Amino acid sequence: MRSEEVLSALIKLSKADNYFDEFEFTYLLKVGKHLGIEDNRVEHLIKNVDITQLTIPQKEEDRMTIIYYMLFLMKVDTIIREEEVEVIHHYGFKLGFSAAMIDEFIALMEKNKFRKVATDDMLDIIKKYQN
Repeated sequence: MRSEEVLSALIKLSKADNYFDEFEFTYLLKVGKHLGIEDNRVEHLIKNVDITQLTIPQKEEDRMTIIYYMLFLMKVDTIIREEEVEVIHHYGFKLGFSAAMIDEFIALMEKNKFRKVATDDMLDIIKKYQN
């Protein structure tokens, strides 16, 4: 998984609705740390986002991580807009997830936008669509 590509995709998502707030900024910094990207590089990418093509990881675990990052970024400001949903569908499809699965994840985020999402609820969706 190419860290800066993933972060660029997340930045694209964070800017899709033309609303970028401190919650999204903080979340991007946290994801950057998790991906091994220093804060100053994350800030640079946010200001000068170079939307590169996201290389789709071979490992399912990496693809799931990317979609999770996107779902939780969409949820972090508690405002889920259609533009964000479209970006998640775009990348979710490229990552190999069905539209129905993505829709269920988005509905779960919407339902829990003011509280923590239960891990079991996420796993139930995954189990439902596993081959």
